[in-house]
Amino acid sequence: MGGIDTSPRREKTMSDHTGLAQILKDAIKFESDGYHFYKMAAEQTADPKGKEMLESLASDEVKHMRALKEQYRIYKGQGKFEWDEAKLKMKIGFDASSTSPIFSEQFKKRISESRFEMTALSVGIMLEQNSIDFYNKSAQKTEDPQARALFSFLANWEGQHLRALISQYNYLKEDYWTDARFFPSM
Repeated sequence: MGGIDTSPRREKTMSDHTGLAQILKDAIKFESDGYHFYKMAAEQTADPKGKEMLESLASDEVKHMRALKEQYRIYKGQGKFEWDEAKLKMKIGFDASSTSPIFSEQFKKRISESRFEMTALSVGIMLEQNSIDFYNKSAQKTEDPQARALFSFLANWEGQHLRALISQYNYLKEDYWTDARFFPSM
């Protein structure tokens, strides 16, 4: 007998197998985009310290990508997450809390030549903030405690990158604006 289905609808959550699998695929893409951006930025900068730090950021994105690909493989095969935070306890390759965590003091003296690097910092800030938002949102949506822990871990890791990029940007901003004769109204 046809008719209207009046059975209660179960709201889809990220605990559904396909939802979490898609989140992992999206996360891998985010990390890949970050890797390619930082790699390109490292190749373009002439500052040795900046090159080293941008390569470090690119390396971190590769580590995230590998961890996520492994989780995807496990999740597709077993329907659950299996990850060990100790294996991901990787140290970032720079002091994110320093005044100038990415570029050297000599770089600041050549700020007029640094349009690409300032743009790279701005783009990097947006990429990191988008990643943090994505991982935090994913952690909130999932009912799987292992998935939540992984996404929270990655959000915190990306937060270290974000803080370093913002610190560097703020350190250079005034000199860059002055040199470019740009005086934004407040």
